[in-house]
Amino acid sequence: MKTTTFRSTMFGAIATGLLLLAPACGQMAGDKEVKEQAQKAEEVDKLNQQVAAAGTAEHRKMAEAGLNSVAPDPQTMQLTPEQKTALEARIKTEKNSSYQALLQEILDKDKEIVTLNSRIAQIRASLPRPEIAKADDSHFDLAMGYLKRKGVPEEKARSLVSRVLIMDKLAPGFEVYHFYSHGVYGTWVAQGKAEQSPTQLQAAMRAQIEGERDTATLKAKELFASAADLQAQKEKLTADIESLQAEKARMQDDLRTLATASQAQVALLNSVHYKVGSRKDLVREGVIVVPVFARDRAGANWSDSVFNSTADLRAADSITLTAAEAGLSRISKVDVVPGSLEKDKHYTLEFSPDRTAATVRFLAKDRFRNEKVVFALAD
Repeated sequence: MKTTTFRSTMFGAIATGLLLLAPACGQMAGDKEVKEQAQKAEEVDKLNQQVAAAGTAEHRKMAEAGLNSVAPDPQTMQLTPEQKTALEARIKTEKNSSYQALLQEILDKDKEIVTLNSRIAQIRASLPRPEIAKADDSHFDLAMGYLKRKGVPEEKARSLVSRVLIMDKLAPGFEVYHFYSHGVYGTWVAQGKAEQSPTQLQAAMRAQIEGERDTATLKAKELFASAADLQAQKEKLTADIESLQAEKARMQDDLRTLATASQAQVALLNSVHYKVGSRKDLVREGVIVVPVFARDRAGANWSDSVFNSTADLRAADSITLTAAEAGLSRISKVDVVPGSLEKDKHYTLEFSPDRTAATVRFLAKDRFRNEKVVFALAD
């Protein structure tokens, strides 16, 4: 099943895997790596299907040749070396040209399977090991578990997973690939050892829903055409329909709420969160510490609630600090905390002629993205 930036729970254009591309620092490199790995996972899935098809054809030919007792390796679908040698010997001694050709077809199919398995092994060597879905496994839970093992905080992990097309149901034996690079997460679901492919499972679920809907519609028509004694059943069906419509409306509201929350989260992740104040007040309040022989640093009261101003760096290239914000009449100096933010490397400062305002221009936006910064002003 393939996807780019779709929401979860939507079917979308489903094939045999799922791929997510989520916005993050270093996205271009991450996007490229995740796409390449997803393409490899897709190729492995297609090759596995070709192996299964070739194995089925080989078994059919073997049955035609009366070789039902010859059982290829169930894992690889390949003949053993002894079986190949025996077939090659029979081809050389066989007088019946039709039977000889049939035996050769079996060997040719086996060569095809060997080539396909070799290619599969080569690609799998460059892929992460997939998780094998078990009964009652949830695609969402597997994705969250993978990201947590990678050290991604839960809130960020939920944000990443919320942007991927997650399968509503997994069949035992599905192979679930996870990719994570430069803050970009992707996931791909392949058939693996399951009896159905992800596409077939989704189609079966859809068919079941549509079948139930069609059956209910037909039943409603029959009830409406029946006598007055069926009126009670008709009213019950009407109530059920209204309940379904209400549930549909609720789900649509939930989707709109999730979309809004997603947009707000993206804005927060792309903003600088800052606090402006006088240097003396910030030291007294414990927001920053001013060592004698080191750079200013965060104090004991450095907390999320302190940073009451934000600037979305997708649109803003600079912010303006005023002396009035810090309760000063003029600005003689601006200290930026944390001290790892370096002037003329990560930002520049420009003062107004009367020194009542200072403009901070961001030279390295990624350094300020989702960062907490204190601007300590001195008169």
